[in-house]
Amino acid sequence: MKRIKIGKVILIVFLSLVIVGISYVGSFYIDKLYKYNGNAEIKVIFDDTETYKIPNVLVSDKEKALSSWPYMFTITNEGNRKGLYQLIIKDIDTSTISRDKLDYVLVLDDKEIQEGSLSDIENDILYTYEIKKNTSQRYKIYIWSKSEDTKNDDIYEYQITLNAIEDFGPGF
Repeated sequence: MKRIKIGKVILIVFLSLVIVGISYVGSFYIDKLYKYNGNAEIKVIFDDTETYKIPNVLVSDKEKALSSWPYMFTITNEGNRKGLYQLIIKDIDTSTISRDKLDYVLVLDDKEIQEGSLSDIENDILYTYEIKKNTSQRYKIYIWSKSEDTKNDDIYEYQITLNAIEDFGPGF
């Protein structure tokens, strides 16, 4: 009698583990089919050139900078699933002015989303964000000098690049 009870308990535990395992695997594949099927095709499109020189480094405050011409670009996802991406800012020409003398404002779809000093940006990662499938996002970046000793012939040239990261995983 005791063996029968132990056998039933072992059978119930075994069946419970099998049901939980099948449920997890089934959920993973259902999520993969419905939520994550396909690829995120994230691209960056620049309005002008891939590098940009600040038009007037003598601009010394945010209000004047926001009235000047920004560096503009669009991020698009032509894929059929959402994705993550990072905007990377790279210095091209800093021979006369360095990042520690520059401030910035980042605008996404006409909303200011981030501002600060360029020298505070870690690992050149300006911004990390997600994009839904078949959508686009419009960016503008304004950069200006916060230093009093900026000269008219100072040059800061930079480039924005894209690091696309696909968003993927089981649905639990």
